[in-house]
Amino acid sequence: MAISPVQTLEVPDVCHRWLENRGTVYELLIDFMGNSPSLSMIAEWSRGSGIGKAAEGTQGGADLVNYLCGRSPEELVRICEYEGTEYRRLLERNKQRPLSESQYTKSGCVRDVAECYETVGVAFNKLHGEADDHLAIELEFMTVLHDRMLNNCYGEDGLLKLMAAQEQFLEEHLLAWVPSLCEDMRTSTDSPLYRALFRLLEEFLKQDLRMLKVWRQSREAELVH
Repeated sequence: MAISPVQTLEVPDVCHRWLENRGTVYELLIDFMGNSPSLSMIAEWSRGSGIGKAAEGTQGGADLVNYLCGRSPEELVRICEYEGTEYRRLLERNKQRPLSESQYTKSGCVRDVAECYETVGVAFNKLHGEADDHLAIELEFMTVLHDRMLNNCYGEDGLLKLMAAQEQFLEEHLLAWVPSLCEDMRTSTDSPLYRALFRLLEEFLKQDLRMLKVWRQSREAELVH
């Protein structure tokens, strides 16, 4: 999904870099959590500036930079072969720890997640038949709300509602199960790629919620005055 650039929004200084970077970090996580790491995907991320954005403020992002950036074509081929095998073992064929919220929380969460999507009029084209509560789908939902927020046409009230919707989804869904998933995955692999990605995922989601709260509270304070 293409992430729109930051529009002319009033943002506290502390939030500027976060807002500029967050769409790219979500896109990176969706790419690697939802797809086997192809050579073209690894090469694109390793050579572009996007992966550096993930390194700002997270150790997981810094680990990704150290592992992927500055590699020769031959090294990238070897990384792709190794990590592709690990993706299939760890994420694609692992039935004990699938990347879905329902494996870590209450049984009705798939319905709850689907209702969240329907409430804001979001429907996904699932190329691989993923469940509504699959990690990549939940992350993509956040990018949809992020993109709407940057292109906000609903006025101040609409902007605040989009912020609140993202906070609620992080608190009630992603952060309700992803930390447990990340711990499981980091202890299940020696892969530098996936250990870094799951560290980044947990660090970034917590940071994202914190910064959303800072921004929303700043805007609400301005309205009061």
